Amino acid sequence: MENGHEEGQYNGHDRRGREDYKDLDRLLDEASQSIEGEDLRGANETLKRAAVKAASMWGEVGRPRLPEHTRRLVGLIGEVQQDLDSPGQSAPNGFPEEISELRSRFEFEARRDAGQPTL
Repeated sequence: MENGHEEGQYNGHDRRGREDYKDLDRLLDEASQSIEGEDLRGANETLKRAAVKAASMWGEVGRPRLPEHTRRLVGLIGEVQQDLDSPGQSAPNGFPEEISELRSRFEFEARRDAGQPTL
């Protein structure tokens, strides 16, 4: 138990647990590695899984819009899919930086949900 939360236990006001954040971070890392290896199809599939994970973590009845960082993740899928349809299939410019920024943002959310300092 750390900060009053058991491993995988959800906090009192949201549906997001530490394990959810770990899974999401793992998926974003996997997508980043796929891009670095020029595997756009692998990155596309991994980003889809990450987007579903993030949407399930924040989506709820009565909440019409997902948070900005989750919508940015979904937008990356469109960028990768456009590049898959292009001749030459090269990785989008700035993609690793965007994934890094998203990972940082989700880490911030994980710390906030766990009641840890969010410097």
